[in-house]
Amino acid sequence: MVIEHIETLAEKILSESGALTLPVPVEIVATNSQIRISRAPSSEFSGMLIRKDGYALIGINSGESSVRQRFTVAHELGHFFLHEEKDAFIDYRDKKGASSQTPRERQANMFAAAILMPRKMIEADAKQLGKDGFTEEELDKLAKKYDVSTDAMRYRLINLNLARTVG
Repeated sequence: MVIEHIETLAEKILSESGALTLPVPVEIVATNSQIRISRAPSSEFSGMLIRKDGYALIGINSGESSVRQRFTVAHELGHFFLHEEKDAFIDYRDKKGASSQTPRERQANMFAAAILMPRKMIEADAKQLGKDGFTEEELDKLAKKYDVSTDAMRYRLINLNLARTVG
C-alpha cells in the first residue's frame, strides 16, 4: 500500500538522519540528503525541486509563513525520495492557494505529513490525551509542538484515525 510505504520511508529517513526531535529539523533532513535549500519570494510557486548531475536544489517561497515553508521543504523532499524518475517539480499555487492534486502531489503531501508529524510521536501524543476528539486549544498546542499549521495537524490526526472530531 502506498500510504504504508510512505510512512515507513519517512520513519527510516528520520532515523538515519538523526532527526527524531520535535519539531522535526526538516532542513537537516535535506542537508543530510545532500540537498541544498534556497529561498526567494514568489507569486508563482510555493516550492520546487530540481535535480541535475547528482545535485539537488529545493527552492522555497520566502513570502509564505514559516510553517508553510517547513511543509513545502518536506513536500519537496517527498518528490525527491518518492519520484526519482523525474528531475524537476514546480509546485505552482492557484488563486485560492491550493496546489494541484495529482497522485504525485498527494504522495508528496503524505510524505510531508509523515516527516513533520511522525506517526509514532503523534500516536503517543494522542494516547496521552486519551480521547478521540480534540478541542481547538489542544489542536493549536499540538500544531505548535510540531511547528505545523493547525490544518496540517487536523488532517494528520484524522488520516491516522486518531481523532473523529478535531476542533
